[in-house]
Amino acid sequence: MGKINPEYYKMGGIETIDFIKAKLTEEQFKGYLAGNAIKYLSRFEHKAGEEDLQKAQWYLNRMLMDQKRRRPVIYICSPLRGEVERNIKRAISLSRYIYSQGGIPLAPHVIFTTFLDDEIPEERAAGMEMGLELLRVCDELWVFGERISEGMAGEIKRAKSLGLTVKRFNSRLEVMAL
Repeated sequence: MGKINPEYYKMGGIETIDFIKAKLTEEQFKGYLAGNAIKYLSRFEHKAGEEDLQKAQWYLNRMLMDQKRRRPVIYICSPLRGEVERNIKRAISLSRYIYSQGGIPLAPHVIFTTFLDDEIPEERAAGMEMGLELLRVCDELWVFGERISEGMAGEIKRAKSLGLTVKRFNSRLEVMAL
């Protein structure tokens, strides 16, 4: 996992940030999040640059999510190539599943295939790059399917570098190891 929210923060069956939240009052937890955001914002020019800005953004996003109690935006990472029509229908049904779980689904490959041709390399590359950009507004990335394609691997890598929660599901929508 990336440096923003590494995998070892999840050891012991609970993510460190969730453990901290459970031990603090709501007001204390807000202060913890704000303090960390301020720390990274005030040192970014002198220490880790963009990485510190991404860490600050992670804490600010967490504050916003807790503040608004909003539904999380969940990026759908599922195959497109091969059986394109079937895979698009699957992504649409996965969107319904995410909605039923309280999330706001985002399936860029469903949207982009309405105006981009995945068989034209330049348009495929543009669609993939736009999808990676959209990850910046997401809270989580959910990976669906038994096989991870090259495009999906790129999405997972970017999500991890942004510190997003990444979950993987099998074809029966059961959580599985990434």
